[in-house]
Amino acid sequence: MNFEKAQQLVASVKHWHHAFEIYPGLVTPGSYNPGFLLDYIDFAQDLSGQRVLDIGSSDGFFSLAAHQRGAEVVAVDYRPKNAHGFGVMEEITGRNFQYHRANIYDLTADELGAFDHVLFLGVLYHLPDMVKAMAIARSLCRGTLHLESHAANELGLQEPVARYYRHSSLAGDITNFWSPNAECIRDMAFDCAFDLVSQRTWGDRYFGRFQINEEPSRKSKLQWGYGLLR
Repeated sequence: MNFEKAQQLVASVKHWHHAFEIYPGLVTPGSYNPGFLLDYIDFAQDLSGQRVLDIGSSDGFFSLAAHQRGAEVVAVDYRPKNAHGFGVMEEITGRNFQYHRANIYDLTADELGAFDHVLFLGVLYHLPDMVKAMAIARSLCRGTLHLESHAANELGLQEPVARYYRHSSLAGDITNFWSPNAECIRDMAFDCAFDLVSQRTWGDRYFGRFQINEEPSRKSKLQWGYGLLR
């Protein structure tokens, strides 16, 4: 791989979501730079022996960051990896990932196993059943959930609420369903047997770090609701 070849490969992707340095001196033309979120996640520099699940991996910025730190990474996205930048990222960096084209509602621990870190970034508000999605993330997690989402921060309410968006009324995107506020995300996570470690909001976004809770009473709601965490 050389600069010219890497440049050609980057140009072959119709749309990049993540803007990041994919090759020395070559930055992908993404719609946003996700580096600040990586700072929020605050991975250890050495993730050797740990497993990371990247749900909604997109162009693979976070998958790559975890892999560079020595983690075993499993990436999941609803698109084939060559329909966005993930496949090119693999080719340019020379790294191979276990990649699954799948819907989050089809993911199971029987197939994928359990993970020390679950990255759930920019996905929650695209899902019609947020609680089930978070419950599935919990069934796959044995450590920490890192969650980022569009959030209804502008409502300024202390009660847990979520705004529903009809058709494509949020950003002209038909895949957007919900905008939960921080309290709503926190309470859904609680009932999915996660404990909040830290959270922050900015603009219309939310980021939270959650740790699993293994108390049987905290898992019971998932069992009643979805048959998870038996």
